[in-house]
Amino acid sequence: QESVNNVMKHAQASRLDISLMRDEQAISLTIEDNGKGFDATNPEIYRGMGLSNLRSRINFLKGKVELSSAPGKGTLVSVHIPTGKNL
Repeated sequence: QESVNNVMKHAQASRLDISLMRDEQAISLTIEDNGKGFDATNPEIYRGMGLSNLRSRINFLKGKVELSSAPGKGTLVSVHIPTGKNL
């Protein structure tokens, strides 16, 4: 939800692709847009509440979140959460 809100508020995207998959080991979610992107190496980006909250929630679930973006290239958020005995 946080990533979708960020796309709607900031990305100026014309496309938003969401993929959710589950298997015996994990739940995987990807959210990708074709918006304006941003410099993902800029530490200021991660000081806002949105990405900080997202990382906190995923860490609580013992998962991983990866963010890939660059100015003019859109953004890809990948979330991987282990399930069952993989916790």
